[in-house]
Amino acid sequence: MIINTIIFDMDGLMFDTENLYIDVFEDICNKNNYSFPRKYLLGMLGASDINLSKYEKEYPWIKEMFKLTNENLASYYDKRFAVAGSANKYGLKEIHDYLKKNGYKICIASSSRLAYIQKLVANCGFDFQADLILSSKGFCQSKPAPDIFLACAKKMGVKPENCLVLEDSKNGIRAAYNANMRRVWIPDQVLFNEEDMKYVDLQCENLKEVIDILEAM
Repeated sequence: MIINTIIFDMDGLMFDTENLYIDVFEDICNKNNYSFPRKYLLGMLGASDINLSKYEKEYPWIKEMFKLTNENLASYYDKRFAVAGSANKYGLKEIHDYLKKNGYKICIASSSRLAYIQKLVANCGFDFQADLILSSKGFCQSKPAPDIFLACAKKMGVKPENCLVLEDSKNGIRAAYNANMRRVWIPDQVLFNEEDMKYVDLQCENLKEVIDILEAM
């Protein structure tokens, strides 16, 4: 099946913002004299609707810390990435320019809020021309449900088999698998175990290497 549509996750894939999220969450916890195991936090990355119920008994303050993190994330972002393009993951411009030159459709499908996605894209230091930007907030089930990816395909008028998803998280890779789309894992904060790798189609070290995959298809 011909690939004509590339779907980007955003946090941790296009921009170094999952690392930022972890730092903001831990900083806010520290300021409130709380501590939450990082391994639990890493397991939540890539999902928009985080289920905290299993942690609330031991960590009754956890919802408030996530609320404060989300409220303060943009201001932390502005401080860390004041220079346009400084949040970009390696190869972002190269893969964008290659896709535009070769006629691929470009989508961004993220669990972040639409205004936040637009803010980051506008600060990437070049004119990132996405054909579609889609947020799952209040719109569909969170990854690993395939909803947001299937919505991308429907809105773009393509079949799921025509799509290649670029993801860094377990939830994202499984969502792409459940959508019956080709998927490339580009590691960021979370390493995959043997079970996780069953859902991975291809693997790259960075976005620029995706060009080689597309050239080989």
